[in-house]
Amino acid sequence: MEEDTITGSGDHDNFVTNPTGLGSSDSTPNNTTKEYSIAALYRFSHLHDIGELQLKIRAAAESNRIFGMLLLAEEGINGTISGHNSDVMRFLSWLRQQHKDFADMDIKYSQADQSPFYRMRVRLKREIVTMGRPDVKPTPHSRKQGVSYVEPSKWNALIQDPDVLLIDTRNEYEIQLGRFKGAVDPQTTTFRDFPRWAETLAQDSTVSKEKKIAMYCTGGIRCEKSTALMQHLGFKKVYHLKGGILKYLEEIEQQNSSWEGDCFVFDARVAVDHSLQKSQYVSCHACRMPLAPHDVERAEYRAGVSCHHCTKTTSDEQVARFEARQKQMSLAANRGGVHLGGSTKHHDTHGQDPVPMRTQMYDSHGSTRTLVQ
Repeated sequence: MEEDTITGSGDHDNFVTNPTGLGSSDSTPNNTTKEYSIAALYRFSHLHDIGELQLKIRAAAESNRIFGMLLLAEEGINGTISGHNSDVMRFLSWLRQQHKDFADMDIKYSQADQSPFYRMRVRLKREIVTMGRPDVKPTPHSRKQGVSYVEPSKWNALIQDPDVLLIDTRNEYEIQLGRFKGAVDPQTTTFRDFPRWAETLAQDSTVSKEKKIAMYCTGGIRCEKSTALMQHLGFKKVYHLKGGILKYLEEIEQQNSSWEGDCFVFDARVAVDHSLQKSQYVSCHACRMPLAPHDVERAEYRAGVSCHHCTKTTSDEQVARFEARQKQMSLAANRGGVHLGGSTKHHDTHGQDPVPMRTQMYDSHGSTRTLVQ
């Protein structure tokens, strides 16, 4: 893709690639050695008749055997889907034709031996990612100069600049699994907490509004709003990792990478490693928090019932319900099936927070998990 420079001073231009972010998404995954493709996507736009679009997407997903979660709002579309490689490509080809702004939709691909979803949901929302600032509404046509997309190939050079403040816009439980070296952790529980943290930073007299701010999230969508917010707060040089961590891991070889650890994702894989393969983490079926192997060895952990994060806050009634659910899941597994009722609502994730391993998606809030990137 051709680079677009922005009028500015010094090395501000050296990292900028197409400040509008348009026209740079891949049409196919880089690696199709596995049977299933997983596609994380979003697009800010101006959508009308989202109820009609919801019905059309449901029908197309069913006919193409697509599973996952898509959120629709008047501000755009956000979600993750999975299916056999050819089915995903066919569905996405159809989806790109449903709106003029969908043609160059931002998509991050990964591969798996099986689908991380067992059903398809298309939901209507007021926002496709919730930050609690309805006045911040990025669209493909409204982004001002001052927030610059940076391609993964140029990200390392940017964040190695000692004058850059690198900010991870994800929630604390996500950052604990992995981050870019030197990134600041705002210590948020949900994405709704981020504006308060950003406003505190903007009021800090030791941080110049000319300071270069580099921001990243899982797939890019939270940064669409958080970078717009930083610009609104007066910061002049704000950078956004285009495609987020997932696109960076997809394109950058591990030996050249500045990423450390695993990346939390909003599906049954829980987290992926640098090769975008499922890592060692599992999810607590009660509170949906990610658990490392040593967490599963703790006395508080009971499969399907509780972990050290939630054991003290889980009521007897919840324990009984979780035990019954776990029994049904075990019976279904013994029969070689899947117990779809195993997913329960949780806190938030990805724009809300962690998601049930099977059918929900966390949404980056910290309360009702629905989906985020």
